[in-house]
Amino acid sequence: MIAVVDDDEPIRSALARLLRTIGYEARLYASAETLLAELPRSSPSCVLTDIQMPGMNGLELARELSRLAPALPVLVMTAYPSLASRELALAAGATEYLTKPLDDLLLEDWLREAVGPPV
Repeated sequence: MIAVVDDDEPIRSALARLLRTIGYEARLYASAETLLAELPRSSPSCVLTDIQMPGMNGLELARELSRLAPALPVLVMTAYPSLASRELALAAGATEYLTKPLDDLLLEDWLREAVGPPV
């Protein structure tokens, strides 16, 4: 299961559709805090998170996930890419940094490498 964390509902829904189309199960979260509260029960194989969110942002989430589940792949997404934010994301523990709108094929390749092919 791929956890998608984004405060923008249309983005969450679009990512869920894309993930299901390429064969992955998706669980959607409107905030980092909601994912963290469910983390022990949900056991995602990967997390896709936006950087800019109210409350805990995606960099803080990547840092916390790195502490709680160091082997969990975390992809940080942003509509406002910069070299500085990429470096911050990777320093926070993100496995990958991608720009929105996501390239479907690039995301699929990354997921196959990070979590394996869909089952």
